[in-house]
Amino acid sequence: MLSGLRSRWHDVRSGLWFLPGLVAAAFAAVAVVLVQVDRAAGPSGVEDLFGGSASAARAILSTVAGSVITVAGLAFSITIITLQLVSQQFSPRATRTFLGNRPTQLAAGVFLGVFVYCLIVLRAVREEDFGEFVPGLSVAVAILLGVVGIGVLLFFINDTAQSIKVSSIAARIARETLASIDTLYPEPYGEPVDASVEETVAEWRGAGEPVAVRAPRPGFVQRVDLDLLADRLPREVERVHVRVYPGEFVTEAQALVHAWPGEADAAAVERAVRAGVVVADEREVREEPQYGVEQLADIALRAISPSVNDPATAVTSIAYVAACLERLAGRGFPASRRRFRGDRLEVLAERPRFETFVEHGLEDVGRWAGEARRVVEALLAAAARAAAVASDAGADDRADALLAAAERIAATARDAARLPGDRDAVEGALERVAAAVEERRPESVRLASGGRRVT
Repeated sequence: MLSGLRSRWHDVRSGLWFLPGLVAAAFAAVAVVLVQVDRAAGPSGVEDLFGGSASAARAILSTVAGSVITVAGLAFSITIITLQLVSQQFSPRATRTFLGNRPTQLAAGVFLGVFVYCLIVLRAVREEDFGEFVPGLSVAVAILLGVVGIGVLLFFINDTAQSIKVSSIAARIARETLASIDTLYPEPYGEPVDASVEETVAEWRGAGEPVAVRAPRPGFVQRVDLDLLADRLPREVERVHVRVYPGEFVTEAQALVHAWPGEADAAAVERAVRAGVVVADEREVREEPQYGVEQLADIALRAISPSVNDPATAVTSIAYVAACLERLAGRGFPASRRRFRGDRLEVLAERPRFETFVEHGLEDVGRWAGEARRVVEALLAAAARAAAVASDAGADDRADALLAAAERIAATARDAARLPGDRDAVEGALERVAAAVEERRPESVRLASGGRRVT
């Protein structure tokens, strides 16, 4: 339940209605307060701030309200067009990041808020036949808000123009991804101590069949909260295998969790799983850094497609992929095996592997880079930088994985190269990856392995 509420709360905050709605409500509250201040000052309100008649006040308020709602319509049109451009030019998955842009939400809120403010004040204006009342302070503030609305429009157009640049989009995705990495993988790299998940599960199955909890509906696993799951599971459950991790697509036929012993209350186990494993329509970078890396790779792939042919954009995205891989290369991934309730409950959880990040971030682009020499060199440079961090951290398995990925990317590029100079450039970049791996290994390890021959 709590995990689901957190997910929905994040969806609400990142939407294009919640913050604008709050801002509009704040403007409405200000209008009510200022009208009451004017009523306390007399029939002409705070007369020193506005000396016009009721008809003049109505005309001003109507003009400001009409102008601002027109500008709001223009702003929303710009937003929709921008979303379409971002989806077509970069990646459909980048639109969620744009919708969560705070300046866009605040601008929409100000436009709606000024409109609501003017309507509320307009309702309070009375002509002579009905007991004249001109809220002078409120009308003066409406004039000021009309001027502020023009400034907000200029700010909105400038921010929109800046936010659709590839460097801004890639940087925003990278910031979210790096923040997610820091949250989910805060510890430095350490030697993996987990036994094989497959072997452990096979051993558990030898003791009997488990209770299987299937997905409630098709969708993406958005969050897996092991602490909440362990807290909600019945006391008789001793072993649990969480078969999915954030980012996986599941269906009703797929088991999310297996729990032992099989005699445990199936309904109670199902309620615990529903609380700890959230299935939603969309993936979330904050729960799944791999999704952010994939978005950056998508931008690079679209940039090198024949219809776009923009290697500079691809190189920019790959640079941010490199930053994410560097951060991951030196971090320890959470253990697959955890114990709860004083070691009475053992939980096995599937985890993404470092090689998966490398494949989706670098190799997916490398398969299509082909003749784009700049892009291939950027991919190999990213592998070299991440391999250096992994080697410094003692993560030799990750450094080897990066070198293997670089060799596959280089092989594809060599096959597609048309000029000898291109092949030489690829060979030189690959040698730098190998050097980043070997030069940082302890000398005893290098001597034992006999060095690495680049082919």
